[in-house]
Amino acid sequence: MLIQKATKGTGVTIKGIGNVIKGIKKAGRDVDKALNTAVKVEGFVLKRILQKEIRAGKPGGKAFTPLSFIARRLHGRRPNRKPLEKLASVVRYQVTQNPFSVMVGWVGKNQRTWRKLAKAQQEGFKRAISPGQRRLMTYQGASLGKVEGGSTPFFLRKTTQFFTTPAREIMSPFWQAHERSANRNISNNFKKKLKGIRI
Repeated sequence: MLIQKATKGTGVTIKGIGNVIKGIKKAGRDVDKALNTAVKVEGFVLKRILQKEIRAGKPGGKAFTPLSFIARRLHGRRPNRKPLEKLASVVRYQVTQNPFSVMVGWVGKNQRTWRKLAKAQQEGFKRAISPGQRRLMTYQGASLGKVEGGSTPFFLRKTTQFFTTPAREIMSPFWQAHERSANRNISNNFKKKLKGIRI
């Protein structure tokens, strides 16, 4: 940029201001790009961590309430599986702009059913036992052996009308465990990206 004195001391003329404006715009674009990349990278990292912790049954290090004997054995599923394993495979991340933010979990237009399921699992709920389920448990009970103490595992009293699914928190313990490191990682990656360092 070049500054020249105007004639007769009436002021100055600033030449090359167009280049300054271009430079400012470019710097702004570089900042936005660096921040977008830093947020996106951390979103991907958080997604992978959440998936891993759900599969391990310990989001944020807080263990899920174990599955009941009935839940582990019904329909011939793997008895030693962790609760909510299926929710791990559909965890996603989404970056938004103005302001930049990242969402991790069951986000996006195609995740409504999974969001509803994840919300219900985190809050806990009761389900009425249908006549068909009662017959199924009576039929399968004898073939699945007995629980400790010798009682039949699928025997239900006539007064038992509901299955109770306990609340299993996911996002709250996960974010408590990772919020500080996520913010720190975004800040560090942003600075690296501005310096031209690959992240």
